[in-house]
Amino acid sequence: MKKSVAVLGLGKFGSSIARSLAKGGAEVLAVDKDEDLVRDIADKVTCAVCVDISDKEMMNNIGLEGMDAVVIATAEHLDSSVMALMIVKEIGVPYVLAKADGTLKGEILKRVGADEIVYPEEEMGARIANNLLGGSMTDLFDLSADTSIVKVPARKEWINKSLVDINFRGKYNVNVIAIEGEGGVDGAPDPTKPIKDEENLVLIGKKEDLIKLRK
Repeated sequence: MKKSVAVLGLGKFGSSIARSLAKGGAEVLAVDKDEDLVRDIADKVTCAVCVDISDKEMMNNIGLEGMDAVVIATAEHLDSSVMALMIVKEIGVPYVLAKADGTLKGEILKRVGADEIVYPEEEMGARIANNLLGGSMTDLFDLSADTSIVKVPARKEWINKSLVDINFRGKYNVNVIAIEGEGGVDGAPDPTKPIKDEENLVLIGKKEDLIKLRK
């Protein structure tokens, strides 16, 4: 069964999410009060409507009650985001992700009822900085605002040592969740097996600890 998601706000962030969701097979309802933005994305999503997301009467008539999730992709005007969040929660949408451009706004949206807050600008800035600081570490994806999964080539000091010997949790405050080698990816690596020179380790941890590991 296809997942249905409504994206409220079709700026660069919202339109990118809406297009990506549609490409991934989701049924996407794209919403914005700007007719040009709605027109631009209309042929890329399931349905696109021109509606002010802070207008309760109009929002109640666009089919949000059938959505699995809603993304509130506006951040510039907190009042509009809060109104939209209150409306979709009242309608009964089970999961709402909201964009924020600062921690204070994020906290407010969280308290009003958002299930998850994202800070795209901050996260992109941190990702770029991380990539500049550490050449060989590859960012795979973020699990949350402060937790990531990365892939890093085996270091010289790790070669021929086991995960038990190195104690990644105790020494670096990260966990090894997989090891990539000639035979593919081992999602349940033997903690007593020596690490080889050509292997890559997939790590999960807080971004601040992963940044330290680059140094």
